[in-house]
Amino acid sequence: MTEVVIAFKGGRAWRQHRQAAKRAPTRRYPARIARQLALAHALRRRLERGEFADFADMARQLGFTRARVTQLMDLVLLAPEVQEEILFLELPPGAQPVSERGLREAVLGTIDWQEQRRRWEGLRAQFAPVMLNER
Repeated sequence: MTEVVIAFKGGRAWRQHRQAAKRAPTRRYPARIARQLALAHALRRRLERGEFADFADMARQLGFTRARVTQLMDLVLLAPEVQEEILFLELPPGAQPVSERGLREAVLGTIDWQEQRRRWEGLRAQFAPVMLNER
């Protein structure tokens, strides 16, 4: 037999339901940029295994433009610490405070990892308030 609880607004069951809803953690998902970075690493591994002759062959086989493949592969040029932070970046549904394009423009403008880290810190500081409000 199944028990059904009807929670009348203002009653004990309603208060318990509201308290449980407040305690329930917000579901978080990997950020889009994290998924794109993971894809870039997966494609790089496939290239290293010889599944693709070069970026142009990869683009043809996957139905991407060569420019898109280059954009994705540029993500693996990020400083390792920046990549790690991005890969573990989780956000509530719908929240994407940093885009791949924004990351490329702000951080990938240099190949110096020290400078990339500094730029990433600045970019992260811009979207940190958004992250804190949604927790």
